[in-house]
Amino acid sequence: MVELQGLLICVPLYAASVLIFGASVSAGLFVFHVAVVPLIFKYSKAFRRNLVFANFVQWPPNTDFEEPTSAGIEGARNLSIEYDSKVDKCRVKIGIWHILPKTVYERLKGRFESNTDKEELNRILDEELVTSKTPIVLYCHGNSNSRAATHRIELYKFFQKMEFHTITFDYRGYGDSTYLRPTEAGVVEDALVVYEWLHSTLNGNGNIFVWGHSLGTAISSHLLGNLKELSATLLDRSASLPQPRGLILESPFNNLADEVAKHPLSKLVTWLPYYDLTFVEPFRSNGSGEQTFKSDEYLVKVKSLPILILHAKDDVIVPFVVGLKLYRSILQSRTSNDAVVKLHAYDKKLDLGHKWICYATDLPDVIREFVEQNIQQRK
Repeated sequence: MVELQGLLICVPLYAASVLIFGASVSAGLFVFHVAVVPLIFKYSKAFRRNLVFANFVQWPPNTDFEEPTSAGIEGARNLSIEYDSKVDKCRVKIGIWHILPKTVYERLKGRFESNTDKEELNRILDEELVTSKTPIVLYCHGNSNSRAATHRIELYKFFQKMEFHTITFDYRGYGDSTYLRPTEAGVVEDALVVYEWLHSTLNGNGNIFVWGHSLGTAISSHLLGNLKELSATLLDRSASLPQPRGLILESPFNNLADEVAKHPLSKLVTWLPYYDLTFVEPFRSNGSGEQTFKSDEYLVKVKSLPILILHAKDDVIVPFVVGLKLYRSILQSRTSNDAVVKLHAYDKKLDLGHKWICYATDLPDVIREFVEQNIQQRK
């Protein structure tokens, strides 16, 4: 009986201690949520940079970039460019895949499967690229992972079926490119160098289209919206590189500050009275080392550049509203004499989200119309 009484006393004491411990943990989490996180967000450039680029996420792991077939893509070769970066003041290597159109690969399949000398194969594929009568897509991928990510492989397969040559690459800090801390200035420089290399390879010919996805839309917008200035300052060119035939933006945002403000996770902290000052304001600043990616400011400057925006209304990573804002800002800057800007939206019921517009049944027709229209207009 005494033991039972002791047990009856211990049970409520134990329960009380659990409640007290739980309350302490909850209080600690609350303080961390309302005080520590905002301070980290506002004052740590490294934290914000890692959040934007997420290049610490590399999946699939242990990718053999020399063998694109190991990542699930046929008819591709691995290349690299090395150059002296003016942004980071060091030598940078950029890893690249050149992926062939379906019919070209089928014609040359024996060359890939045999023990054809790599130098000879590259000579043949260089010639195929230079003499191509079909469009060439320069693809700028989004944050995290590498050019071998699953959803990117699926998009390359779409390009192949469309009979496009595809040039896809990894920015510094991604894939097999030089492991450097990525910044807005740095990844734009990488895109610029690849763009210049492609123009040089084609001898100024070819129908180049730039395609960006997610963060890649901001990188490509920065590149093309400032191409003249970047050509002069980073490439020492007296004349600007020419604009591509068109720019395709898949799941874009108008600027990084608005993307952060409209991101679903922001709902956890929007009630804080200092929310804007700590979470959003840092992405509006043009201070040294900050990432702002102001696509809406950059693209209004290039009124001769045709633009197609693709966005799914069920996108929770880059909400449709910020893609719509980008479209409206570009549209308002143009007259009937300027290049076309189009928005093609996908209904929520299609369940395409942030990564899978490549599966949209009407995408081949949408892209074919945009591409053919802008090739014809340049002739």
